[in-house]
Amino acid sequence: MGLTVRVKTSLDSGKGVKSIYDEVYGYIPVSEVELKVIETPTVQRLRRIKQLALAWYVYPGALHTRFSHSLGVMHVIGILVRKFIDEGYVRRDDYELLRIAGVLHDIGHTPFSHAIESYMTQAFRIRHEELTTYIIETDPYLNEVFSEYGINPKEVASVIRGNHKEPLYNMLLSSDLDADRIDYLLRDSLHTGVAYGMIDIDRILHTITVDKDGELAVPSKSIQAVENFYLARMHMYRAVYHHKTIAAFQVMMRAIYEMILSELGDYLEPFTTLPKILSSIRKGEFYLWDDNLIAGTLNLVLVRGLGSDVLRELIRLLLNRVGYKAVYDVVKLSQEPLSTDRDEVVKMLNDVVKDLSGYVGFKEYMTIPYMEELNLVDEDLCVKVLDKNTSVRITEYNSSIINTIPRFIGIIRLYVHPNIYDKAREVLLSKGII
Repeated sequence: MGLTVRVKTSLDSGKGVKSIYDEVYGYIPVSEVELKVIETPTVQRLRRIKQLALAWYVYPGALHTRFSHSLGVMHVIGILVRKFIDEGYVRRDDYELLRIAGVLHDIGHTPFSHAIESYMTQAFRIRHEELTTYIIETDPYLNEVFSEYGINPKEVASVIRGNHKEPLYNMLLSSDLDADRIDYLLRDSLHTGVAYGMIDIDRILHTITVDKDGELAVPSKSIQAVENFYLARMHMYRAVYHHKTIAAFQVMMRAIYEMILSELGDYLEPFTTLPKILSSIRKGEFYLWDDNLIAGTLNLVLVRGLGSDVLRELIRLLLNRVGYKAVYDVVKLSQEPLSTDRDEVVKMLNDVVKDLSGYVGFKEYMTIPYMEELNLVDEDLCVKVLDKNTSVRITEYNSSIINTIPRFIGIIRLYVHPNIYDKAREVLLSKGII
């Protein structure tokens, strides 16, 4: 239903009650209700969580935050929704609903994002998207604003989850060409200096529309801009998001975090178990779980000599940018999932670790496997191309180069402690693996 109380929005006048300057888009107008949402401690927390976690160890400029990305997503959604309102595809009263969903879509990210989220997924069987839904529905700061302005939190959450009753609303945040991907490619490219992520955003936003099936589509004259978007994603995955050195620091951070939970859990209370994390959300304490808490704990461990020798050693390595090294690193591009190949390689690497375990000075924490399989083009979510009176998915459009790029990218690595790198390489060579 959208808003049950009609409030003045930036759609009404082209201006907001406030403008926030953004390094990507310039001034972003913010309405009264949006400002109230943004000013909650829950959203302000995102200022203290870096968008790319430890990527700044490789790209020093990558210091931007989840907060700026969330504002950017809200802005891009606003551009799309204004266009779709004019074209008759979106109800005017749902403008704020969709913009607020944009600014809240990443609210459930943990400190250091993917490093700690991989642990959360494995240990607690919960993903940040599920935390996002729980926060929107139970956080006292957000719900005070929702109540004041007649916003239905469950409807906001449904847009983010991708199960809103209006399919088009879901596509704004859950499709191959959505506001989330558009913003993070532009923003991450800008701050890392990696030119792969530069895309023709103006052409995409100016020409994107909705086809007769109610799905996102672009006219054939804009296909090059969309193709570049897909190619940019593929290159950014390799050059930034799963960069060999960045990933090394991410897996180290996860190992350190797990050790702190095991040895010094009191220092991370109340964020040590899933029930306690959910309780912190309901109590309005979740905003304290940020990068600063984790980074401060690392410093405290060293200053006070807390925890085990192994924990302190790993923290020293991380803080001094001495990372684990990838002794095995294979990246495969394929049209099909790579699960079979992955299983064979994992068995092979397990044998390597077993051989290394007999090496003098070897400890279990000295080897960390890393495996990722990424879907570069989702056949069900990809954008469609309008050509004359037809509309087909870009993967089915004959003249598109998207037909030739791989659908999947698989990454398998074995990271090892610097002290055993030479020995690990020797074992791999002896087995003919490298």
